[in-house]
Amino acid sequence: MIGTIARKEFADAVRSRMLWAIVAIIAVMTSLAAGVSVLVPDVESDPAMALGGASQFAGLLVPIMALIGAALAIAGQREAGSLKVLLGLPPSRGQVLLGTFLGRSGVVAIGIALGFAVSGVVTAALHGGLPIGAFLGTVALTVVLGIAFVGIAIGVSAIATTRSRAMTLAVAAYLGLTLLWDLVPVLIHLAVRGTMPGQVVPPWLLLIEGLSPTGAYNALTQTLLLGSEVAVEARIDVAVPAYLHPGVFVAILVCWTVLPLAIGAHQFERADLS
Repeated sequence: MIGTIARKEFADAVRSRMLWAIVAIIAVMTSLAAGVSVLVPDVESDPAMALGGASQFAGLLVPIMALIGAALAIAGQREAGSLKVLLGLPPSRGQVLLGTFLGRSGVVAIGIALGFAVSGVVTAALHGGLPIGAFLGTVALTVVLGIAFVGIAIGVSAIATTRSRAMTLAVAAYLGLTLLWDLVPVLIHLAVRGTMPGQVVPPWLLLIEGLSPTGAYNALTQTLLLGSEVAVEARIDVAVPAYLHPGVFVAILVCWTVLPLAIGAHQFERADLS
């Protein structure tokens, strides 16, 4: 039953052209980012640098696309009344939620993979080669980021009673977790140390930066592209603590996927849909 719902959600997204919009946006923007080092004079052309630029763009684009693509999945059906019809059939509320999450995650994952495939060809053409391992790792991490934000979006959609509330919560999640999160470690450093962060910062500040899904993604892509601990060692003046291990940031992404789903499922089970 979960598989049936997931396939339906995937098919609905393809018919609405959501998949192709994700592919086009990711392909265009990451290709432009990969080509910056070639287009700008006196900038060293390097495939790894191009992947880094593409991942930075993806860190901003993927969350909003995942949120928009999934935030109305449950709330839209609830407002339209079709959710009551669906729940009158064998699927339970939990099965509907999980199937919707899997279907929308599949759309986002395939869209990201196809978009990066295009930008990979562009990067190879512009730079004369492509580090396959780093490229595949970047794609995999970006897919994980997208799925994390699908989890957030489905959790939001399960809680919201209307489409407008779901979209408002989705926009708030994007602003708080992607655009405004960078202010959090700065303000905490200012409160603790009394100064703005410099080039060298305490290691706990890097952990706070990585507590958002986008922050964890950026930490992992830097580790992937620059080598283990190199990115961290360049910013702190002490030994790298265990809590800055890449596995910690992977766990953060998993938590951002699972916890919003669990909270949404809890509220969805208790909601009055009449």
